[in-house]
Amino acid sequence: DLEGGMQYLIAGARANVGVKAGRYMYEVKIVESLNVAESSSRPGKGQKQVLRVGFSTAGSSLILGESDGGVYFDAEGNFGAGRIKRLQGGKISRDQAISVLLNLDPSSDNANTLSLFMNGMRIGKAQKLPETVVGQPLFPHISYRNVTVQVNMGPAPKKKLPFTCRMIQGAAKPDVVVLEEKAPKDGKYEVVMPVGFPDEGTFDWLDDFLAKNPSYVELS
Repeated sequence: DLEGGMQYLIAGARANVGVKAGRYMYEVKIVESLNVAESSSRPGKGQKQVLRVGFSTAGSSLILGESDGGVYFDAEGNFGAGRIKRLQGGKISRDQAISVLLNLDPSSDNANTLSLFMNGMRIGKAQKLPETVVGQPLFPHISYRNVTVQVNMGPAPKKKLPFTCRMIQGAAKPDVVVLEEKAPKDGKYEVVMPVGFPDEGTFDWLDDFLAKNPSYVELS
């Protein structure tokens, strides 16, 4: 795997049930944090373990933080909106019950916000959603690297909040949208491996290809 290069890749998973109204939550817990070996060619590069939990629009990047269609909290205590993130307090570590709450209730003081709770207690202020995602269905989304994550969509929370909030699995039908899986007609998936010369526009070509083919996910 190119001197352990696979350990630097971030995985992403997005639910097919999106929230378009109301106030709903889901839970995440790190149950294992993997120790990784450093590559001799890339010593100390980047964070060894990564966890980002939030929501995103359908069709946005599967890696939270790589497109404007996602909002999230990460294990380092940051809140991210699209490609921009800022420190908001509250690091996520192993065996903590993490609740991610999306509030789209227009009658609430925290309408159009994302909140993080740790072991049932609020961590930081509710964070405003950017205009780029307001008004669109938002789907539960996690991105992670070198951790094993347990996800609970409901119907009951593992750790109750100070107030009542329904989970994604118990969402009212009018408040959600369900996307059908779009598998290839022939059942086969495709991998494209571009080959180019350094400083000859390879990355520009890749950006253009991804813009025209949003169903592909970049691994680099």
